[in-house]
Amino acid sequence: MRLSDRLHTFIERYNILKQPTEAIASHLAQAPTLSKVDVLAMHFFRTASMIALHACAPFSLPVNLALGFVGSLVYRLTIEVKCIYKMALPSFAGAFAYSLSKEALIHGAAFSSLSALAKALLAGASLTAYFVYVILTVDYDVDHPLPKSCCSS
Repeated sequence: MRLSDRLHTFIERYNILKQPTEAIASHLAQAPTLSKVDVLAMHFFRTASMIALHACAPFSLPVNLALGFVGSLVYRLTIEVKCIYKMALPSFAGAFAYSLSKEALIHGAAFSSLSALAKALLAGASLTAYFVYVILTVDYDVDHPLPKSCCSS
C-alpha cells in the first residue's frame, strides 16, 4: 500500500471530527436559514482573509490584485469545480471592491468635495454589488444544492 493511502486510511480511522461534522451537516440541512448565515459568514471571512493578504503582501495594489485574481481563478478552475460553494472569485471581488472603496468611504474623503462624493458613490457601488451578489448566490445555492459537495465521500 502506498504511503499516501496509509496516511489517508489512518486519518479516516482516527477522524475525531467525522461525527460532529455529520451532526452539524444534518442540523444545517434542516435549518436552511442558519445554513445561509453560515455560508455568508464564510464568504465574508474569506474576503477579509483576501484583504489581509493584500495588506501584508509587499507588492503594489495592481500587482496584488493581479496575483489575487490569477490565484483565485486557478483555484476556481481546479479545486472548486468539485465543490458545492464557489468562494474564491467572490472573495477576490470583495477584496477588490474594498480596495476601491476604502479611501473614499472609510477615511471620510467622500465628503470633502462633490467629485470625491461622486467617486465614493461609484466605489461604494462595487462594494454594494459584491454584497448583493454574495447574498443572492448563497440564497440560491443553499436552496438548490448540488448533489454532492467536495467534502462528501
